[in-house]
Amino acid sequence: MTATRDAPDWPPWVQTWILPYVEEATLWPVLFALLGHVVVIMAPMMLFVNRHGSVKSLVGLIGLGLLSAALIRFEIRYRRRPAGITLALLLTWISSAALAWLSDYYGVF
Repeated sequence: MTATRDAPDWPPWVQTWILPYVEEATLWPVLFALLGHVVVIMAPMMLFVNRHGSVKSLVGLIGLGLLSAALIRFEIRYRRRPAGITLALLLTWISSAALAWLSDYYGVF
């Protein structure tokens, strides 16, 4: 999809490293695997913040949250609506929170 005249263009790093995985259906399994690895990292960070009040994990989660918000904001400015990047990020955060809750509930980690 092309940008309108007043809308900004995607930064080169987003065009190279993110958009192909979101827009190309043949790369969706790779995107799913990458996001699964992110979920497996974020869930323990959430547990460390919840159980021990870990400042390092909190700072990491805040950083990831700010990066997610920036990408969502930029996607909305570029496409004028939420799209693939927003969906992938929301699913990642929801999956991480659900995995952290399940791990805490069952005492797995």
